[in-house]
Amino acid sequence: MRMESLDDMKGTISQWKDDKGFGFITSDDNQKVFFHISSLTTKSRRPEIGDIVVFTEKMDNQNRLKATSVAIEGLSKTNHYKSNTDVEPKTKNFFDYLLILVLVSSIVFTAYIYFKSNNIEGSIIFVIPAVIALILLNRQKKPKSSSFRCTRCKKIELYDSRTISAWNRGFTRLYCNSCHLQWLRSRPRHEQEKVYSSNKSGGCLGTFTLILTTSFLGGYSVVHWLVQTVI
Repeated sequence: MRMESLDDMKGTISQWKDDKGFGFITSDDNQKVFFHISSLTTKSRRPEIGDIVVFTEKMDNQNRLKATSVAIEGLSKTNHYKSNTDVEPKTKNFFDYLLILVLVSSIVFTAYIYFKSNNIEGSIIFVIPAVIALILLNRQKKPKSSSFRCTRCKKIELYDSRTISAWNRGFTRLYCNSCHLQWLRSRPRHEQEKVYSSNKSGGCLGTFTLILTTSFLGGYSVVHWLVQTVI
């Protein structure tokens, strides 16, 4: 009869479902043992098939064998992990921050000139730098690397227009074309739209706020100018 907990054992990860966070270890004595991502003690990256691990066997409440305190050999214990398929996220550089400064300054200066002179023709020209800055801020960037590792099949793929677009929307886990098609077939359309919209919202919120502010100031200026002209 197997004890509730045994000494440390050694094995190899033979199955791993990264999207679900669980897999199986084939121990050195050829037993198949279930383990969950929460039992991982080495967290510098997620597990991969073929990793050699040290673990402890334990019987759960339903009398099923599982692995606890799973440590991947060669990795140190850290407080967080990052998948080796994750790509570096899109970040702002000095030029982007300069554009933001130009955008804000242009809007503030336009409002200041107009409210000081009540002359819409003289102030509207200062909106042009804001429009240019807004267009440049929403330009599509390219990742530093020319390739990425597919999150699902782990195959190295070159970036194309679809993956570059996804990266610009904030995705850091990308799929090759074949895995992407499989994902589309396995998801209802409303779930696909939910995923895309949730990733778009973070990047579009700032742009929407800036457009709304510019529109408000421009609309107010036009209305105020018309009132002054009529009076």
